[in-house]
Amino acid sequence: MSAMEAEVSPLFALLARHWRLGGVEASAFDASGMSVGFALGDGTLALASMGDEENANVRWRVSIENGRATVSTRSRPVPPPAIVPIDVAPIRLAPFGDAGFLVGGASGRLVTVAPDGAVRSLVDMDSGPVEAICATSRQVAFVAAGGLVARYGAGDATARAIARYEEPLRAMAPSPDARHIALGFDGRIAVEPAEDDGAARLGFDLAASRVLAWSPDGRILAAGLDHGGIALIELETRRVLRLPDYPAPVRSLDWSADSRLLATAGAFRAIVWSFDAGDGKPKTIETGRVGFVAITVVRLHPNRPLLALGYENGVIVIARIGARDELVVRDPSPGAVGGLDWSPDGEHLAFHASQGGAGASQGSAGVLDLPSHMFK
Repeated sequence: MSAMEAEVSPLFALLARHWRLGGVEASAFDASGMSVGFALGDGTLALASMGDEENANVRWRVSIENGRATVSTRSRPVPPPAIVPIDVAPIRLAPFGDAGFLVGGASGRLVTVAPDGAVRSLVDMDSGPVEAICATSRQVAFVAAGGLVARYGAGDATARAIARYEEPLRAMAPSPDARHIALGFDGRIAVEPAEDDGAARLGFDLAASRVLAWSPDGRILAAGLDHGGIALIELETRRVLRLPDYPAPVRSLDWSADSRLLATAGAFRAIVWSFDAGDGKPKTIETGRVGFVAITVVRLHPNRPLLALGYENGVIVIARIGARDELVVRDPSPGAVGGLDWSPDGEHLAFHASQGGAGASQGSAGVLDLPSHMFK
């Protein structure tokens, strides 16, 4: 592993800490926002701290004479992330507890990893690989492994079986209240009850889905489809609304905290759907500019009307919702952007890219420091 040479963009060189890490398959911030984890293709976890003494916020200066803002260069090299061995690849991760992560691998091993890299084993070997891990809050996470979905509590890390499945699992998403768990398979989506409250099991025949996302109010389950765009499932009415005409598979979805906006990848410009009309028919909000390269990842800023976009050619852009304004923070680089994650305070954006997709041996990862006063 070695620190990457400066990218073409001067802005990227000033704002980013970035590293060559081999194939990077997933990333997540922990609940505290002070640590980010990158799941690597060799079965290890790379941990980077936000406690950087030379982050861009520290190096930001505003001139008293003319009010012009500048960011000074670093005086020391970027420190490398800590590398923590986990299991046989691929590994999955999700934030768990007040700080740290829940991480699982292909042998079925399941561990918690603290921000300092300390590992505590929960399951040493299971009947099948860990296929998905999703968190609903600091205290609850769901793990799919060996045909079984189990619910884990952060307090004592005890597990309770929720649902069984026999088909290859493509996507998983628990509802915000942790009362339902949505499972995506080839040709259908199942919504299973996660509580013993008599809730019905629901099934929907749809094209293969590799990403599922609940609106924060729990009313709508959005499914990004390999073919046919997006499906919106209203849990109460069981109505399915299809939003077709995407030129590429939709592999990334993100809801705003108030459930009014849904950002989607899979097109040559950002497609943001607004649910403000009240007639049940979402409308698009023009955001950013049309290009010639498909968007692979979208992430809405947690506190501001901003959208981070990752492209197939490695570009990362910050766009303002409802405007054409864009800020390019990473120029074209080897490998499609595979993941973007905002820290809870919105001042850091983690990213990763791999040449050849998941499981690739060549990849990069990093963190962009984006102080809030950049976007006033």
